[in-house]
Amino acid sequence: MNTIRRQLLVLGACLGLAACASIPLGTLWKLRGFDEQTLERLEPTDLRAAVALKPEADVLPDSVRLALELQRRDRPPERHAFGLEPGTGPGPLDRRLRYSVWQLDQAGLKALASVQRTMRAARAADEDAYTGATFSVNFRPDLGDAPPAALQVSVQLMLAPEDGWMLLIDEANIPVSR
Repeated sequence: MNTIRRQLLVLGACLGLAACASIPLGTLWKLRGFDEQTLERLEPTDLRAAVALKPEADVLPDSVRLALELQRRDRPPERHAFGLEPGTGPGPLDRRLRYSVWQLDQAGLKALASVQRTMRAARAADEDAYTGATFSVNFRPDLGDAPPAALQVSVQLMLAPEDGWMLLIDEANIPVSR
């Protein structure tokens, strides 16, 4: 029970971290032209997420999700979550950190393709435009029986290979409750 409670506390901190962390300028620059049509054209099989933890810890495979929140005018946000599985291909080039790479699982591939079809249909029907999108990566670390006092988290996202990796969270320190 204690281990589950610790993991839930760390998960909650990871979820809240995105709201507190500042986005690096390089990521903002890469996203400057990102719009509704860019999201519609993404190839779901290209999406990758990478997670690095210090001290090194494994990420529990069934816990990794890519979340997408879409904002529309005068409507509540649409929230989507896609399952991730261990991924293929090179991870971020950072010799200081060991990243685990994740890609959409089969259900996630189908779900994202469905969201893209819905977006294209809404645009074709001239419905209210989408006004924003937020990606986040959610996961739970396996901290074992002797968790550290704090966990340093780095998360990167790749939307397309030609665009490379974008740093979402850069070595943010998260206290671990015992």
